[in-house]
Amino acid sequence: MGIIKTEESLGRSLGFFQTFAIGTGTMIGAGIFILPGIAISTAGPAAILAFLIGGIISMATALSMAELATGMPKAGGSYYFISRAMGAAFGAVIGLGAWLALVFKGSFALIGLGDYIFVLIPIPIIVTAIGAGLILLFINYRGAQSSGSLQNYIVIFLMIILAAFIIKGMFLFEADKFTPFMPFGYSSVFATTGLIFISYLGITQLAAISEEVKDPSKNLPRALIASVGVVTLIYVGVMIVVSGNLTMEQSLNTYTPLVDVSVMMAGDIGKIMIIIAGLLATLSTANAAILSSSRFPFAMGRDALVPKWFVSIHKKYDTPNNAIITTGFIMIILLLIFNVEQLAKLGSTFNILIFVLINSSVIILRKRELEEYKPTFRTPFFPYTQIIGIVFSLALLPSMGMLPLVFAVAVIITGTLWYKFYGKGKAFPKYDIFDVLENNIHPVSIKDSSTIKILVPLANPKHESDLLYLADHLGNDIVGLNVIKVPRQTSLTAAIEAFHEERLVVDDLLKDKFEQFPTIVGHKRKYIIAFDHSIINSINEQAEEENVDFVIIGWHEISRFHPSLGTVANRVLSTSNKNIVVLNGYLPEKIKRIVVAYNGKDNSGYGLQLAKRLSKNTGTPLHIIRVIKPTLEENKKNSIVNDMEEVTSGNTSLKIESHLIEHVSPESVILKFLDKGDILIVGDSSKRFKFSFIGNLPYVLARRYSGPVLIIKKHKPFSSEGVNNVFLKHLKKFKRK
Repeated sequence: MGIIKTEESLGRSLGFFQTFAIGTGTMIGAGIFILPGIAISTAGPAAILAFLIGGIISMATALSMAELATGMPKAGGSYYFISRAMGAAFGAVIGLGAWLALVFKGSFALIGLGDYIFVLIPIPIIVTAIGAGLILLFINYRGAQSSGSLQNYIVIFLMIILAAFIIKGMFLFEADKFTPFMPFGYSSVFATTGLIFISYLGITQLAAISEEVKDPSKNLPRALIASVGVVTLIYVGVMIVVSGNLTMEQSLNTYTPLVDVSVMMAGDIGKIMIIIAGLLATLSTANAAILSSSRFPFAMGRDALVPKWFVSIHKKYDTPNNAIITTGFIMIILLLIFNVEQLAKLGSTFNILIFVLINSSVIILRKRELEEYKPTFRTPFFPYTQIIGIVFSLALLPSMGMLPLVFAVAVIITGTLWYKFYGKGKAFPKYDIFDVLENNIHPVSIKDSSTIKILVPLANPKHESDLLYLADHLGNDIVGLNVIKVPRQTSLTAAIEAFHEERLVVDDLLKDKFEQFPTIVGHKRKYIIAFDHSIINSINEQAEEENVDFVIIGWHEISRFHPSLGTVANRVLSTSNKNIVVLNGYLPEKIKRIVVAYNGKDNSGYGLQLAKRLSKNTGTPLHIIRVIKPTLEENKKNSIVNDMEEVTSGNTSLKIESHLIEHVSPESVILKFLDKGDILIVGDSSKRFKFSFIGNLPYVLARRYSGPVLIIKKHKPFSSEGVNNVFLKHLKKFKRK
């Protein structure tokens, strides 16, 4: 009987109009029904410009969002895009920030709902807001099905009412009410833009449902652009009508300016129609905030950034009950702490941060390689569109006030600490922002057929044979470098002439050994004599000019406490922009075993690849040893077992043995495992921005093991060494001037 292949597919049920309706419906909410009066009170009639600027920034971000959504159509929206573009740490920050933006918008909408009900029935606004919040929480917890067509009807109704409001209002407004147009100066416009920015939060919610859209390559960009365009026109139109019909004093004394203008237009009928529209808009916004609350925790839970508790599904109602309860109660608590203007500013601040990172993500992903990123829509005028979105968004932050900025910083710190103490090591994706910037998301492995060019700085004839032996068996193209250090008082040209007249014995020995060294057939060799005032500069300069893959250097200054920071080896480690192989000790006459201390990290993995190459070319058995703590969780232990099986498989030509040992001290286990005649290979374990040229574990092993130790340090441009290298380059150029 034949094997039946089973496939899974996602139901794509949202066409263009449904997608447009969701985007528009989440933006035409409490913002336009509540904020006009507050906006006019802070900027006067120039508040019109605030909504227009907000629309321009949102349009730039919508274009970026469209590219990201077609490139990675996954649940989670902005969280998913940013975490894949910048790593899990940014994912933790933006996941928390995006969720809080929704929560604040939901609380803001509940206040707006209370304002509009108060026009009909004089019930305290806070009581109505809390009551409505509890009802919506109960409905979403029970999982009452909302009809997609109902959302469409609500959006159509709101657009008709607001269009009628704008058209009618254009015939009634008085031009003199626009004077003075900007009573509080230019700065008030930016401050107001920041205040009303919460109104444009809906586009991030639209991206969160991208995997449910039919023909997303066409419908998503069209829906995003159309939503922002239509909403911006409506916002600007409403602001023109309100500013042209109400005086500044009237705008200051009302929470429902659209109701007041509607009464002027059409009496009680106009009042009832706009109240119904306001109730529907604020109610749907608050409901959408709770309804969407599971999107971000779900996406973060999938990446192991939050406990599964947050994404658990209710056995009876099939709803993410814990996420809904958490979101709903926080929304209600916020009602008791902040007023409507504070809620708007806090929500807007988080929205600004999201917009900045969304636009930055497009720039990063265009310049770097991410296999899963294959956008079918590309933002026009790249990268200027993204720069507009970033610069204008950041320009709004200073005007937000101290409270929103403190909250934003608190969210960034909380998200970072949460990642560090909860998510690091298990959260996905495994890379960070520096890996992305270095284009090291998927590290390139060394293949047997890879051509490796190695630079060997030669200074000690006694050690030269060992370095050349390693270079010969690790690489294919060997460049020997003998640096003649010239005093600053002597010109380099004069030094070259003196060298030819009086050749030093040690220099001849170095060259003779290099020429006599038996090379593997087919390997290229080149010998360079460099004259320089600085040995370090010459090594780095020749490494760049020869475009080598590695620099192999000897390091014999391991002291009792720490290697001297003034040695040549240390200074090369701190300034080179090439991968480094450091040899401490001397090779035995015959290498008995190659032992790799492996921990699964970058440098360790690169060391393992070089060890396999050395094992193949020398015929020496390879032993991979990995030490894990006895208290390690079972799932992590299983992951390590799988990794060990993977790194040892597929090498039938090599003699490989793997050893997985549980112990509290990796150093003692590795040292006990080593025997006379072994060469130990270990990846540098120092952290990216830790000013230590060799990490603690390699240093301890090199100091305590009497045999040879090879320490592998892969170059990372974004590290203390990388930054140091750039600084020294600029300093060198400055000195030349």
